[in-house]
Amino acid sequence: MKSWCKSICILAAFIAVALINGCAVTPSAAAAHVQEADAQMVTSCKYVAEVQGSSGWGNLAASAGMENAKTEAREKAAKRGATHIVWNSIAGGYAPYVSGKAYKC
Repeated sequence: MKSWCKSICILAAFIAVALINGCAVTPSAAAAHVQEADAQMVTSCKYVAEVQGSSGWGNLAASAGMENAKTEAREKAAKRGATHIVWNSIAGGYAPYVSGKAYKC
């Protein structure tokens, strides 16, 4: 492979990764404070609600899609005053989806 062709391929790959990573949604300040937890961490906390999140970003953008789905669920939890989420279901693929129980600790 010619060196100029190799350079173009590397540059194209770098741009594709940058674009995919740039698709992640930034959480609000309240949602950023909602922590992932396990069942033991929330034993003395108050159950708030079941929350879900989903994203249309899947496949090549699976990591951004999963973060978007989690951000959506955290936003819903934060609006209800929750501080922690225990994930029930995390599914990737073409349409990342998460669900979890929100708690206030």
